[in-house]
Amino acid sequence: MDVAAKAHEGEDTRDRILESSRKLFAEKGFDLTSVRDITTDAGCNVASVNYHFGGKDNLYLETFRSMLALLRDRRLLVFDELMDRTPPPTLEEFLQSFAEGFIDPLTDESRGRLFMALVSREMCDARLPHDVFFQEFIHPILDRAMAALAEFGPQLEPGAARMCIMSMVGQLLHALRAHHISTAQRASDLMPERLSDYVAHFVTYSAGGIRACAVPTATDGSAPDAGEAVL
Repeated sequence: MDVAAKAHEGEDTRDRILESSRKLFAEKGFDLTSVRDITTDAGCNVASVNYHFGGKDNLYLETFRSMLALLRDRRLLVFDELMDRTPPPTLEEFLQSFAEGFIDPLTDESRGRLFMALVSREMCDARLPHDVFFQEFIHPILDRAMAALAEFGPQLEPGAARMCIMSMVGQLLHALRAHHISTAQRASDLMPERLSDYVAHFVTYSAGGIRACAVPTATDGSAPDAGEAVL
């Protein structure tokens, strides 16, 4: 086997291990998933985990990183497209794109649900280094979302802008979880059948809340004093 073919085979094995680890860590959690479970599912030998990842702990870290990077990059692309749009989007259009970019990857029947399950398990039984989730996922998205909100929304104090973004994320996470539950339980009164109907509500509700948090404009047209700013 030549060098290129060997490298391709190694990359294929690595990808299969990651795919199996996503599924099994999400379904069973870290403690109840053995290296043998993963390699059996991936169709490779036990030594492959040490060779490609240096052990189970590092495999768990890389499993999370691979999913975080995919979702992060898709969401950052939404902000890049908004920033390049001419004419600039309205606040409502920004909120629509934010919601769709947030929800769409997580409604995938396989990868999206696995990610939600992994995050839920990690919140209950933390295994990641403390800064990974924040530095590699939350902060890049929050920074870009803050910049977009400053561009397309009303003037906000930085603290108020952060809370607005976090409120938006909280609404969408809750809506996704409620949608999954209502679909599984056939409880149509819990959530609209179509998430697009919820997104329309999200846009109206969030736009009103963001504008209510805006720094007030002085009646004489001058900027308000710092003490007058609404936090």
